[in-house]
Amino acid sequence: MADRRHLLLAPALLVLPRPALSQRIRVGEVTALTGAAAALFSGEAPRPLAPDAPVLMEDLLTTGPAARLACRLDGGLELRMGENAALRVDALALRGPRPGTSLRGFGGALLLDIPRSERPAPVDVTLPWAHIGVRGTRFFAGVLDGVQAVFVARGRVEVRTAGGTVPLGEGQGVDVAPNGAPGPVREWGAPRIARALALVGAT
Repeated sequence: MADRRHLLLAPALLVLPRPALSQRIRVGEVTALTGAAAALFSGEAPRPLAPDAPVLMEDLLTTGPAARLACRLDGGLELRMGENAALRVDALALRGPRPGTSLRGFGGALLLDIPRSERPAPVDVTLPWAHIGVRGTRFFAGVLDGVQAVFVARGRVEVRTAGGTVPLGEGQGVDVAPNGAPGPVREWGAPRIARALALVGAT
């Protein structure tokens, strides 16, 4: 499956020669931070992050214990990460015939808020346990109540796992079993939604 292939390649991607800091494109900035976070890139010292710090193409964003990180990427995409999370900005092409964004998460909770648009750009998120394709939406993905879960606050997403594919609409969520099998799609109640948002410092 595609997400497994990405995971197998991830260690090699961390050591292959990459462009120098001055050659990489700025694709966003940090908007808020609680606790410690850093941007990693092969051949460079970790860059501690702080509000207004740049986010560069191919940065691996990482957070420490009890941390909450918020970033704004080009095109108005809002990214929030919870503690002990890691996510790489693989590609962010906002112009051209098929503009879109590709992100790869390696662990931890995240929330993406993609602005509403008549022609929303596609966003692909690859996680260790699922691949999520979205257009113009706000969704959470991460471990909640001891299980991997995805919840859609606005819009629609398609969650593809080793055990199948499920579409989610606004207000719906799904839990994913350790074997990759998605559970039933359910409407989430306010208490569970609040717990999910708290993991990434959102409301």
